[in-house]
Amino acid sequence: MGGYVHADSLCAGQGFPKPRPGRSSAAMVKVAIALLTAVALLLVVQIIDRSREPAQLKAVLDASERAASAQERMLLELKSLREELARRPAAAPTAAATASTDAGGRRDGVPREGGNFLLAPDTSHFDPAKVGGRLVEFERPPQSLNPLLENLASASAARGYMNDGLCDSHPAHPDLWYEGLAESVVIADGWRRFTFRIRPGVVWHRPAMARDGRHAWLDRDVELTAKDFAFAIDLIRNGDVDCPHLKGYYENVASARALDDRTFELVWKESEYTNIDGSLGLTPLPSHIYGRYEDGSEIPPEKLGAVFNKHWFDEAHQFVGTGMYMLESFEPGKSLELLRNPRYWSKGLHVDRMAWDGSVVQPDAQLTAFKNGQVHFQGLLPAQYKSEILDGRENRFAKPVANDPTAGRTGAFGWERVRGTSYAYIGWNMRRPIFADQRVRQALTLAFPKQRIIDEVFLGLGRPQYGPIHPDSPYAATDLPRFDFDPAVARQRLAEAGWKDSDGDGWLDREIAGQRTPLRFRIAYYAAGTLWQNILAIYRDNLKPLGIDMTPDPIEDTEWERRMDNKDFDGMCAGWQMDLDADFVQLWHSKGADEPKSSNHCGFRDQRVDELSLQLRRTFDRDERIRIAREVQRLIAEAQPYVFIRSGEGIFAWQNGRSGPADRRDLLGGVVTGFERLHPLRNRTRLYWTIDRAP
Repeated sequence: MGGYVHADSLCAGQGFPKPRPGRSSAAMVKVAIALLTAVALLLVVQIIDRSREPAQLKAVLDASERAASAQERMLLELKSLREELARRPAAAPTAAATASTDAGGRRDGVPREGGNFLLAPDTSHFDPAKVGGRLVEFERPPQSLNPLLENLASASAARGYMNDGLCDSHPAHPDLWYEGLAESVVIADGWRRFTFRIRPGVVWHRPAMARDGRHAWLDRDVELTAKDFAFAIDLIRNGDVDCPHLKGYYENVASARALDDRTFELVWKESEYTNIDGSLGLTPLPSHIYGRYEDGSEIPPEKLGAVFNKHWFDEAHQFVGTGMYMLESFEPGKSLELLRNPRYWSKGLHVDRMAWDGSVVQPDAQLTAFKNGQVHFQGLLPAQYKSEILDGRENRFAKPVANDPTAGRTGAFGWERVRGTSYAYIGWNMRRPIFADQRVRQALTLAFPKQRIIDEVFLGLGRPQYGPIHPDSPYAATDLPRFDFDPAVARQRLAEAGWKDSDGDGWLDREIAGQRTPLRFRIAYYAAGTLWQNILAIYRDNLKPLGIDMTPDPIEDTEWERRMDNKDFDGMCAGWQMDLDADFVQLWHSKGADEPKSSNHCGFRDQRVDELSLQLRRTFDRDERIRIAREVQRLIAEAQPYVFIRSGEGIFAWQNGRSGPADRRDLLGGVVTGFERLHPLRNRTRLYWTIDRAP
């Protein structure tokens, strides 16, 4: 769904049915003909009798799934028979033995209409002998875990460990879809109708407050049903609910219905590409909690949206999901503790507990704590990478070796150079008159020494970013306007926009709304982000000779969120996590320009971008999607609402071994396995991680 915040997740479960021996090829041909005939008749019934939905549709779906399941078993038996015949030199292959597995039963994870394509869950990573331990990291928890209202990456990550989606991807194959809370999905009506079968026996977590006596009505098993998915869609679309970042993805929904407890149907008004992610990636919302007041009584439907924005459950800092971990404790902005769910429907990760410590925020203090064994892994800032590894200050890090990217894995502290799906930027508030002119924004980029900052501040970690798509994405355009560092051209653009030093004080100014206005502004950044301090110091030194007065503006946690939500800034330093797919509506469509809490922080407006963004959503052909996406990128790059800086790359360090006989720290195993087996942009997913006690 746009892909700007992602949570680690996995999907696991049982494999395909095993083939049964002992049937003749002739008998199997008859079975195949009978099954295909039955499926055809069922489809005819479905077409003729659509007026009897949902009961008839459910019956047809059930029968179709039974037939598809039987056919899948039959096809596996055919495979077994072919293998047996291949071992007999005198035997000739039959028509049945060479039948295609595409006949209604292909489950390769690639979305298509007409049949269940979901891959069976993959639990091959899981080793029960390695379960245990408490994984500790420095991560500042968000202020809220509300699934609809809080859009921070940290909130999304925490929820990803505690809740599952209908379907999921695997970090080795992020472009394929696997079973999750849905055992199957059938897409129909030109990518508009998605019908899911919900996995039976999945129960919601019981919140910690259920044991306090006041909330005894929560101390019971509540099974996940299709209603919880319909409830989530209803709230997203509720005009009173403050979730503009989600509304753009679900405004195209025609209906979301629970046909019965295990059958969820989502119908879209138009055939759009984002219907796929918006449907398959949907997570449920516990209707038995968010649909009730604190005393357990039901909230009237007409009040539900307004009550949800300040729901008592969130104000008590609670969360429940269906996922592999349950919320043990949560102190907003300070700490978060997750506990393994003993009733999880799948296998999950190996660690028993995960703890987020938000009390240590300064990078140098975090590094010291990491070296003392207080946390299991840590990202190193470029300056730390230089001093600790390149300059050899810490001998527990292995020295780099030319042409060997794996050399860092051998030290007591392992380290690896890794790429991410994020990019960093400085965004301009285009609602402010001084940033309204495109020539001014271009000049501000021309005055930004991007390559110098990558080389000196980031020590070469990361690649220059010129537009809103990750450079590794197939959608990325390579011919974007670059506006590389050129102060002379920047000065020319400013003059063209009417900025000059009219009073000789050294600062540019011009008349705006009848008043002489200097080109003076502040750039907000997260106060704990020391890299931004260095970046803005260099930037300020390059702006001064042009007559531009810029002041860095450090902002603390809660104030940062308020300022961004209310668009209360001149410039802002931030970053986005991206998907490798392309969608521009969340960040760049005009409808979010003046909407509080929307992701269009900068107030970007462009009619052509609006048109192309919606056209992209209606396009399924890959080549045409790439063409449209690249045109959008060129328009955004020309407008320069952001100074695009760099795509994410950094140093990941972990507890890898003992530094001496007295060192009893817990080690982090399985990290290298992820580097070697998973997608290079997903290789820090915790699929293989284990907590190993040092001998």
